Amino acid sequence: MGVTIVTDSTCDLSPQMLNEFGIKMVPLKVYFGDEVYKDWVEITPEMFYKKLTSSTVLPRTSQPSPEEFLDVFKQEIENGNEVVSIHLSSKLSGTYNSACLARDMLDPQKIFVIDGKSASIGTGVLAVLAKRLAEKGMPAKDIVSLIIQKTNTIRHIFAVETLEYLKKGGRISPAKATIGNILNIKPILHIVDGVVEPLDKVRGMKRALPRIIEEVNKKGLDLKNQVCGFCYAGDLSEVEDLINTIKQELSPGELIVTQIGSVIGTYVGPGTFAFIFFEE
Repeated sequence: MGVTIVTDSTCDLSPQMLNEFGIKMVPLKVYFGDEVYKDWVEITPEMFYKKLTSSTVLPRTSQPSPEEFLDVFKQEIENGNEVVSIHLSSKLSGTYNSACLARDMLDPQKIFVIDGKSASIGTGVLAVLAKRLAEKGMPAKDIVSLIIQKTNTIRHIFAVETLEYLKKGGRISPAKATIGNILNIKPILHIVDGVVEPLDKVRGMKRALPRIIEEVNKKGLDLKNQVCGFCYAGDLSEVEDLINTIKQELSPGELIVTQIGSVIGTYVGPGTFAFIFFEE
């Protein structure tokens, strides 16, 4: 009996990464009017941001149904495996609840669902860590215990290029967005217990990464033995300097770099980037 790791598409691990790590994924969906696409399956980040910047309305997103999780869980149980399923914060989406419903319909003794209390590559890093524990032969219950501990120490800090998408998504008022854009104010946000909260703000995007690095350094952490994450909404060429700076200034033991997909991208917009680490 093995342990299969399942996550959802908001982990923002590309199909190639999922294949490389050996992780199963259930996609959320994004809607542009009557057009519907499975996140990371039927629409790539490149396709999404091109449509997003040319669209006059904000796309909608939806969580997977319990039946979509059930299909994946059932196959793994029939293959004799246990399942550890790790998902986007339950305070940001109903995806976790859908996975729990599927678990309860099938076999709660062999399927374990975890609220990752994070988003994007934060969830992705948790899934990668869980997979590596599974590969060492660790039982599912022990993996769950260790990953839940990780959800309590994970830190997800991000900066957004424009306030427009936070405004469209109802995260800030139109007045604040207008003033912020005029003054070139870039909010630094973080996820606290699964909820997006303001951390700080800077004048201009060039000051965003130094502020994030300052926040990490204030905690006196040594990241040399950590698996960290960096995700971005746009082209890799636009963030290569940021990635190099993180490696030089923070020296993470391993840095998983990926794009922000269509579902998370709907709410943060192009130009966003995030750094994920553990406060431990």
